Amino acid sequence: MNFVQILGSCPAELATIMAIVKTIITWICIAIPILLIVLIILDLAKIVTAGNLDDKLKKEVMGKVTSRLIYAVIIFLVPTIVKLVFNLLPLPSNVGDPNATWRDCWDNASVQV
Repeated sequence: MNFVQILGSCPAELATIMAIVKTIITWICIAIPILLIVLIILDLAKIVTAGNLDDKLKKEVMGKVTSRLIYAVIIFLVPTIVKLVFNLLPLPSNVGDPNATWRDCWDNASVQV
């Protein structure tokens, strides 16, 4: 028996957990890229404010900027990757809709306050 067969459908507890995870991922996908962009701006300001244009400093800072841009894009794409993975996982056939997927549970998950 695999994980999908054990859980079966999308119970309320799973929907609540998915909603909390969805909220955390949303906040991470907003905050981390903004933080990385601010750090990139500070790194570029370091180059501008440096009295001498040292090639070693430029190379070091541009390496940091490149890696931070890559990290920001990857983190920004996390929700798309999660949706893709959930779309590939089918729910068991004993669930009402045979075409239902885990993505349906993910999309319908919302925090109940």
